Amino acid sequence: MDALLIASPLSAWLVMLALSARAASEPGVSARSWLTARHLVLAYLLPTAFLLMLEHKGLIRPDIRLGLLICLLSGCGTSGAALARGSGGSATAVASLMLASAGLAVVLLPLAVLLGVGNDAALASAGTVLAVLLLAQGLPYRLGLLRFRAHPPSPRLQAGLDRLASVSVLALIALIAWRELPRLLDHPGVTLAAAGTAILLGLVARPATTPHEDLGSMLVIRNLTAASLVASQLTDASEVMTALCAFGLVMYPVALIQVWRAHVTRKVARGLL
Repeated sequence: MDALLIASPLSAWLVMLALSARAASEPGVSARSWLTARHLVLAYLLPTAFLLMLEHKGLIRPDIRLGLLICLLSGCGTSGAALARGSGGSATAVASLMLASAGLAVVLLPLAVLLGVGNDAALASAGTVLAVLLLAQGLPYRLGLLRFRAHPPSPRLQAGLDRLASVSVLALIALIAWRELPRLLDHPGVTLAAAGTAILLGLVARPATTPHEDLGSMLVIRNLTAASLVASQLTDASEVMTALCAFGLVMYPVALIQVWRAHVTRKVARGLL
């Protein structure tokens, strides 16, 4: 059995439970607050235009463009949530961004597949994406909120959940790197295109997540569980999966730079006070 089929959902549950424990004692942030024109243009329209430009210039093939577009539209990954919490982002703001991007993924991912390959694959992808987002993100978060609002977690339990979530994310990153790095050495062009897309997301992350600048890393980390399940619905997905692997490898270094920038910004702000 593929280790990622176990590791990715397990990490998602741990991250969402840790988020729910934090969010239970914080004021809510509406997921609709992310559906602004600025966020949609910077987080979705601009990188999509970038991928279409690369294809138009002949720098990437249509299958590679589709694979990177699936990554882009798959929503925020739970490992990005753990990084954002480490950068100081509030649990409710993190959860609201994840829920907003998950809602968009249910609509945009099947649409991208519909335009790329055809109607049958798009319909299958819609059901797959919905099931993945509900079971791996929505369900553990809602169950956690119900539990921790009725019985607030002790500091020891909260610390334990945070630690488990962080360890699971690190293990997931290591697993992806170990599996995919040798494979991508044979596809330098795909890796460069993925890196360009991730860097673009990193550059627009701060204005796209205003006023929650600490969530910049979430814009780069995409939900590769949903993306890979959508890609598996395609008839010939080998090139698409190569693009997914490339993006999965390069998105973490870019996101970690976002985390470092958030730490530096907070230190400078404290020094000015």
